[in-house]
Amino acid sequence: MKIVCLGGGHGLAQVLSAIRPLCSQLSAIVATTDNGGSTGRIREAQKCVALGDIRRCCLQLTDDQSLIHSIFKHRFDGGELDGHSLGNLTLLGLTQLTESPTEAVAWFNAMLGNAETIYPMSDQPTDLVATLQNGERIVGECEIDALTEIPNTISLSSSIKAAPGSVDAIMDADLVLIGPGSLITSVMPSLLIPEIADAIKKTSACRIFIENITTEKSVMKNIPLNGVDWLETQLDYQFCDLSISAEAINDILLHFNEEIKVNDQQHDISQLSQVFSEILKIPMRDHSTSTTIN
Repeated sequence: MKIVCLGGGHGLAQVLSAIRPLCSQLSAIVATTDNGGSTGRIREAQKCVALGDIRRCCLQLTDDQSLIHSIFKHRFDGGELDGHSLGNLTLLGLTQLTESPTEAVAWFNAMLGNAETIYPMSDQPTDLVATLQNGERIVGECEIDALTEIPNTISLSSSIKAAPGSVDAIMDADLVLIGPGSLITSVMPSLLIPEIADAIKKTSACRIFIENITTEKSVMKNIPLNGVDWLETQLDYQFCDLSISAEAINDILLHFNEEIKVNDQQHDISQLSQVFSEILKIPMRDHSTSTTIN
């Protein structure tokens, strides 16, 4: 089965780790609009895409006890490099050498010995933009997360193209997994790119949205609707066939005599693997038909 995962932050990295043992052809499309921490400083100085979530996803696919994992996870302490991850700086160097974030990620992933394919959502930098009810525009993920009112609309600051290969991966997939993570800053960015949105709408893959298991700490804690309804209103298209709620996950885990574990507001990887093993038993959409799982 060909599986493509979309998202960002810790959520996507956890999904990749959980689903990896269950399939042989795994790809991920990573949000690149983060503007905080080391990533934000690099973006501001170099005018490039966000690299932190890409690094996290690539490293999640390596043995966390290996030397190479420790090397690229290392953060410098003090001086001009204070807080920077060696993995982020390596990705920056590869981006400058190849002049293509997509190629840079491929090389970085190969250095780690990963067989999976990781795509940035785009080779072009862009930022998230929130428009408030009064028309004020707020630019940047960190600034949006700090809002106290739900934005009226979310958009990208510039028109960008999907990363080479990412659209083909979605169109050729048997299963597309979206989320979990912050609805605005992790889930939405790639879905706002017209080419990716079009592929999500047209793919014959079964599209599954994985909901968060706890309430977000960001502005989204004030959301009046459930996540799927809010996202589809914002995106103006149906992005999933099936939504897996925390309650549904708990029902699946009850078959294993377990209850949902929460690790720092995140899904437990071993439990996600159990959930995915059950989901993969569901008959998926046949590429030759238009049957949809509802």
